[in-house]
This record gives sequence, structure tokens and C-alpha cells, in this order.
Amino acid sequence: MEQQTKEGALVRPTLLTVLCILTFIGSGWGILSNLNNYRHAGLSSEVVSSALDSAQSQIRKDAAGNPGAEIADKMLSGAREMADPYKIRKNALFGLIASMLTLGGGFLMFQMRKPGFWVYLLGTAVSVMAPLVVFGADNIVGIVMGSGTGLVGIIFCVLYAVNLKHMR
Repeated sequence: MEQQTKEGALVRPTLLTVLCILTFIGSGWGILSNLNNYRHAGLSSEVVSSALDSAQSQIRKDAAGNPGAEIADKMLSGAREMADPYKIRKNALFGLIASMLTLGGGFLMFQMRKPGFWVYLLGTAVSVMAPLVVFGADNIVGIVMGSGTGLVGIIFCVLYAVNLKHMR
């Protein structure tokens, strides 16, 4: 049931206001972060590759008889795939699109408009799928990135869905 003022405008619930403000902050941060990642992909790649070379050589030195060394080596190999400047830029573009969609969806929902939920949901889906598409569905680090984003995204989507009844 919609709550309306005497003028007929919808009243935005406090939870929806808080969610929208958090979305504005998170999406804005995502836009800035992804622009930065795109711009500095080459430098990031060099720094990460150097650190990974050092860590991988140390793990291989200490690997004798250590069952966890194989898992660590596989994770570092996955991280190495993510250090490719082309993939960093591609992931940043997907992240930029996702952040713009979630920002747009949050803005629409702040105006009490239901289509914003679907725009937000699409942005969340893009942010979850991007690391899996860019880095591969078999990359452990990509799976962790997508899962972490997905967990937060699902929580926000559920909380926004609870507020759909207040929107037009």
C-alpha cells in the first residue's frame, strides 16, 4: 500500500532513502575507481606482475611436501591472468557500465520509480558476471571477486525489492 501526502506525492520510506544514498556513494566510488583502473592498467599490471613473480618463486622454493603450495600456486596463476593490462581495462569498462547502471537505478528508485529496480538489478548482474567473463569462469580470483560483489548485490536487491510496493 502506497503512502501519500495530501498533495498526492509518494512518501519515500527511510530504508529506501538509506539504500539509495548508499547506492549513490558506492556507485560513485565504483565509477571513479573503474576510471582510475582503466587509466592506470599498464602500471597496475607491472606492479602486480612483479609482486606475483616474487611470491610465486618463494612458494615454489617452500613447496616441498606442502599440500597447500599447489593451491597457492594455482591462485597466483589466476591472479597473473588478471594482471594483463587488456583484461584490466576490459574489466574496468564492465565495472564502469555496472556502476552507471546501479547509479541510474538508484536515482530512479530515489524518485520512487519502479523501473529503477530493474536497472539496478541489471547493473548488479553485470558487476557479478564481468570478472567471470573477462578472467574466465575457472579463475579462482575472478570467482571470488564475482561472489563478493554478488553477495552485496543480492542483499541490496532484496532490500530494494521489499520497497517496491512503495514505488510507482
